[in-house]
Amino acid sequence: MILDKEAEIQRKLKIEPIKDSYNSYAVHDKEKRDWSGNIYLACVAAILAIAFFT
Repeated sequence: MILDKEAEIQRKLKIEPIKDSYNSYAVHDKEKRDWSGNIYLACVAAILAIAFFT
């Protein structure tokens, strides 16, 4: 939490029954990736590379 605001994390749950068991399930959790940090990092790296080579 930052500044008392909660960020929603979107997840995909895949629930599968476990083979040869009674009333047991496996839960596979997949988080949705947040690419914004990587995009900002790539932009900063590109700006630094342009400044270095000019």
